[in-house]
Amino acid sequence: MNREYHLTFCKACNHQNFDSNKGIICELTNEIADFEKTCENYIENPELKSKIEASSKENFIVNKSASQSKRFVNHIIDLFFLYLFAFAFAFSLGIIISIFSPSSAHIFDTNAFGYIIAFTAGMVYFLFFEGVFGRSVGKFVTKTKVVDEFGNKPDFKTIFIRSICRFIPFDAFSFLFGENGGWHDTISNTTVIEI
Repeated sequence: MNREYHLTFCKACNHQNFDSNKGIICELTNEIADFEKTCENYIENPELKSKIEASSKENFIVNKSASQSKRFVNHIIDLFFLYLFAFAFAFSLGIIISIFSPSSAHIFDTNAFGYIIAFTAGMVYFLFFEGVFGRSVGKFVTKTKVVDEFGNKPDFKTIFIRSICRFIPFDAFSFLFGENGGWHDTISNTTVIEI
C-alpha cells in the first residue's frame, strides 16, 4: 500500500506521533506505516477522525466553489426567469381578480402590490427550485448547485432563510465584496459549488 493510504489510518490513530524528518509515524514503532491492508495497532481516535472529515469537506467545498463570474451569470439568468414568472403570476392574478372582483382591480395601481408580487414570486421561485433541486434555473445552466456548510443539500429551513435574505437591499452586489459569497450565503451558511 502507498503512503497516502496509510495516512488515512495514521492521521486518526491514537498511536500517531510526528517526526520532523518522516512526518506522521507510529509512536509504538517510531517508523512510518508499512502495513498491507490494515494496521494491527490501529485504535481510532474519534475526535481526530471527525476533525479530519470536517477538514476534508471544507477543503472540498473551497476547491469546488463557483467563481464570481458563474455566480453573476446565475444571477442574470435567474433574474430573467424570475421576471417571466412574476409577470405570469401577476397576469394570472389580474385575470382572476377581474373575473371574481372587478371592483378590486385598482390594487394593481399601488406600489405596495408590486412589491408584494415581486416578493411572493421571488420566494416561490427560489423555494421551489433550490428547495426541490438544490439549483435554480441559472444554476442548471452553469452546472452549479447550493450546498450547506457540510457540502450537503440544504434543508427547507436553510433555503427559506437563503431566499428571504435575497431581499436584503444590495444583496445582489454583496458577493463582490467578500470571499464567502453574498449575504444570502453567509447568513444561511450555504455556498454555491460547481458540479
